[in-house]
Amino acid sequence: MPAAPPDSRAVTAPPADPPSPAGPGLLLPPPTLPVRTPDDTAPPPADKPKADSDLATKEKDDRSRYIYTPPLQDIFTVTNDDRLEERLIERLRQDEIKAGRDPFVKYPKGIAFPRTPPAGLGLQYVAKTGDYPPRPAYYVNGYVVHRRLHFEEKNAERYGWDLGIIQPLVSTAYFYKDVLLWPNSLASCVAYGCWDTNAGKCLPGSPTPYYLYPPGLTLTGAAVEGLVITRTAFLIP
Repeated sequence: MPAAPPDSRAVTAPPADPPSPAGPGLLLPPPTLPVRTPDDTAPPPADKPKADSDLATKEKDDRSRYIYTPPLQDIFTVTNDDRLEERLIERLRQDEIKAGRDPFVKYPKGIAFPRTPPAGLGLQYVAKTGDYPPRPAYYVNGYVVHRRLHFEEKNAERYGWDLGIIQPLVSTAYFYKDVLLWPNSLASCVAYGCWDTNAGKCLPGSPTPYYLYPPGLTLTGAAVEGLVITRTAFLIP
């Protein structure tokens, strides 16, 4: 009977480990690899003090080149444009001398900065607000206009004065005084206007002294007041 062909799907067993020279059943220690230290791979450090010294020298040279300390008498002196240009050109010539070159080759005598015309030369000034249309302005008064108060006790009703147990008697006296002067108040209202304002008065509740206000007699009111009192005297026997 012929032999069967080998199956291509069969798994091939891995080769066996070679026999250990130390004997069967013993394992060899892992090989020792060389260890690199940081000193072997890192580049040598740069000379830091020398680099700092070079940087400080360069900074000192830059300061001596670009920083100018004026003399003591020129500290509070305002330099005009011509004198400032002369100093700048002289400084540039000094730089040429330090470089070993003839300073008058690059900066000859009589050299000057180009002149620029003043800003707005030949132009007429026009205000920005010249073309604005007129705008209305609204003013808010600082007082209140109200009708005339014929019966008012300012000390108690406006400023909060309280005289204790005699306050009812004082308020009654004020009321009868206003009743007596009511014709004067009405006549004054017709002649001068039936309105009043709080201009010149303190705000309600303000700590103000106890004032005695005048009756506010006028010529028209006094004449009407006299006529009313005289007529009342004739009517009442």
